[in-house]
Amino acid sequence: MHAAAALIAALRSAGVRHLFGNPGTTELPFLDALDGSALHYVVGLQEATVVAAADGYAQATGEVGVANVHVTPGLANALSILHNAARSRSPVLLTAGQQDTRLLVHEPILAGDLVKMAEPFTKWAYEIRSADEAVSVLGRAVTIALTPPTGPVFLSLPMDLMTDDTDAPAPRTQGPSAQRPGIPGMADVTRACGLLAGARAPLIIAGDGVGRAPDGVAALTRLAEALGARVYGEPIYRRTNFPGDHSLWRGGLYPSVPAVRKTLDDADVILIVGADVFTWFLHGPGAPFRPGVPVIQLADDSRQIGRSYPVDLAFAAAITPTLRLIADELAERLSDAQRAAAADRRAQLERVRVDFVARTRAAAEAEAERAPISPAHLMHTLAGLLPDDVVIVDESASSLPHVLRHLPFRRPGSFYGSKTGTLGWAMGAAIGVQLADPRRKVVVTIGDGSVMYAPQALWTAAHEGLPITYVVANNTSYAILKAGMATLGLAGAKTGFYPGMDLTAPEVDYVRLAESLGVRAVRVEKPGELSDALADGLAHRGPSLVDVSIDRTVRGGV
Repeated sequence: MHAAAALIAALRSAGVRHLFGNPGTTELPFLDALDGSALHYVVGLQEATVVAAADGYAQATGEVGVANVHVTPGLANALSILHNAARSRSPVLLTAGQQDTRLLVHEPILAGDLVKMAEPFTKWAYEIRSADEAVSVLGRAVTIALTPPTGPVFLSLPMDLMTDDTDAPAPRTQGPSAQRPGIPGMADVTRACGLLAGARAPLIIAGDGVGRAPDGVAALTRLAEALGARVYGEPIYRRTNFPGDHSLWRGGLYPSVPAVRKTLDDADVILIVGADVFTWFLHGPGAPFRPGVPVIQLADDSRQIGRSYPVDLAFAAAITPTLRLIADELAERLSDAQRAAAADRRAQLERVRVDFVARTRAAAEAEAERAPISPAHLMHTLAGLLPDDVVIVDESASSLPHVLRHLPFRRPGSFYGSKTGTLGWAMGAAIGVQLADPRRKVVVTIGDGSVMYAPQALWTAAHEGLPITYVVANNTSYAILKAGMATLGLAGAKTGFYPGMDLTAPEVDYVRLAESLGVRAVRVEKPGELSDALADGLAHRGPSLVDVSIDRTVRGGV
C-alpha cells in the first residue's frame, strides 16, 4: 500500500480515533488515504484550533492526540499551541505535510525546515526520509509521546513519499507500550514517612502531574487526609489535582516568590507532588522555602527534581504507586497521638473552609443586583446550574480567580486550562475534551479577548454538533494586562492610560459572530436575566455562546 495508507492504518491500530486537521496541498496524499479508514477527520478552519483540540483530547484521555497541519505557515500558526502542549506535557502527535523532496533544493514556496521549527517545543521531531521507514517512525513517535514525562512530538511528511509503496503495517491489538517510571526504594519511603509523621503543620503542594497520573487524585487525597495537611495547587495549576470542595483544599499558590514564601512560612514539612517547582508570573527576591524546613519532592519527570531550588528528599518515580506506598507506611507507623493530632488539624481546617465558602458565597450574592454584572456573581450563578460531572475548560484571564473560587472541580478531569496563558487555546481545546467524553457536559469560561484569537473553533463545534457552552466574561478589554500595569505600579494605571488594551470603537458583536458560525448565542447585560440565559445555553443540544457584559473595573496588586 501507499505510505500514507500505511500511516493511517498504523494510527488506527494504535487506538487513534480522531485526526484533527486543517487541509492543504502538501497534505492531500495523506488525507486521501482517509477514505474507508474509519478515522474521524475533525476539520478546523485555522491551525491553532486543531492543535488545541488534539491537546485537549490528549489531556482528557491520556492517549495520544493527533493533528495534521499545512507545511511551514500551518506549523507556524500552531507553534503557540504546541508550546502550551509542551508545558502541559500533553502526548500530542503533530504532523505536517512537507513539499516534494525533489523540489526542496529549489526553495519552493511554503517550504521550510519544519523539524527545526518544532524542536524547541517537542520531545522528538523528525522528517520521514523514505516510505519504508514511515510506519516504524510513527510507532516511535507515539511511544515517545506517551513515555513519562509525556509530551508532544512532530513528524514532517514529504508529499511525494506519501504515494510511494511500502509494506502494510502489522496489525496491533493495542498501542505501543511506553516505559513507565518505577517506584522508590523503601528506605526513602521510610525516611519520608518519618518526616511527615512528625510534622505539626504539614503542607502539600499538588501539581498537574497528579491530575495526569491515573488515580493520582484519589491517592493524594488519602495521604492528605491521613496527615491532616493543607493542600495547595502549584502556581499556575491547570488540572484537577485535588477535589475542589475538599476541606483540606486551599486553592492555588500565587505565582510570585514573596507570595509563596508567605503562604508556606508556617509549614514545618512540605511535600511537593507532580509540580514544576516553580513556574512564576512575576520576578521576586528570595526563595519560596523557609531555611531549615524539610522539602520532599515527588515527580515523574526527573528534570523537575531540584530544578530551581534544592530539596531534602527526592523521588523521581511514578506518582500514584509512590503516594500509595507512603500512605500505607504512614498507616502503620503513626502513633495514636499523631493520629489524634491529624484529626484535630482536619477538624480545624474544615471549620476554616466552611467559613471561607460561606463568605465567598455571601460576597457573590451581595452583588446579585449589581450592573454591570460582577464576575463573582457570574461564576457563582453558573456554578449553581452545572451538573456534577461538568468539565470546565478555562481561558478567562482576569476572571480566573472567580472561576477557581466558585466552580466545583469535585471530580478528576473536571478542569483544564492554558498552562502558558496562551490565548486561543481553550476555544479549540474544548472540542477535543468534548470528543474525549461525549457523556460529560463541557463548559468554556473565557474572556472576550481570548475568543478573538480562535473564533473559528465555533464553526468546528457547530459542524460536529458538539454541545459545548461558551460563557464569555466580556469586559471589552485585555483586563489582565490592565491589572498587570496596576500590580507593577506603572504610571499608566494611575491615570487610566492603557495603550491597545480596550476592545472598543467598535465593540465586537459576539452574538452575530457566533451565529454566523452556526452557534446559538445570546447577550446578557442585566443581572436578572443571567440565570435563565445560562440555563438555556447549558440545555441546548448543540454549541451555544452566552456573552455576559461584566464589570470593567481595573483591579491589581498581590
